[in-house]
Amino acid sequence: MGEGSDATITVSGRGSQQDGLRTLGRTARLDFRPVLATEALGESACPRADETASPEQPLTACEKKQDGSHYTYALDTVAVPGTDVADAEAVADEQTGQGWLVRLRFTAAGAKKFTDVTGRLAQQQSPANQFAIVLDGTVLSAPSVSQAITGGEAEIYGSFTEASARELAADLRTGALPARLSEQSVTRLPPG
Repeated sequence: MGEGSDATITVSGRGSQQDGLRTLGRTARLDFRPVLATEALGESACPRADETASPEQPLTACEKKQDGSHYTYALDTVAVPGTDVADAEAVADEQTGQGWLVRLRFTAAGAKKFTDVTGRLAQQQSPANQFAIVLDGTVLSAPSVSQAITGGEAEIYGSFTEASARELAADLRTGALPARLSEQSVTRLPPG
């Protein structure tokens, strides 16, 4: 689809899924935000994030780890918007021969912003040396930075499985899409 082109997508579901179907029309918002503070919540549920916070406002968001634990993050304003992500892919970690990582590529504007923010973060102590990747108010990952990352590409290492690396890469690619969906019609069918 080119810029300015219109496309039609048909979505169907049960009436009981109406709220879920409505969320499909919301534009996903992906941002990279510096971490100001973090707190482990253990098994406690994450508080609901303010998905309407503007990029110029700090945000409190939560991350659910693979082990079931939760962490809450106090985050600074947006340093790199998701629209500055050109591509992301899951790749096998060739250096260790074990595990997976996520490779990011930024636009030219994103590369400059990412270099600037990682240069500042690398000079900080933990957790202020982390940046959070936030999708719709939820932290997907919060990697730490040890040096400025230049060249417009970055790799996120962690305890990724193939599935979790592919999921993060897909979120990074699709969460950055500035697509807006609008409801054209609703047809209600009788139950059964």
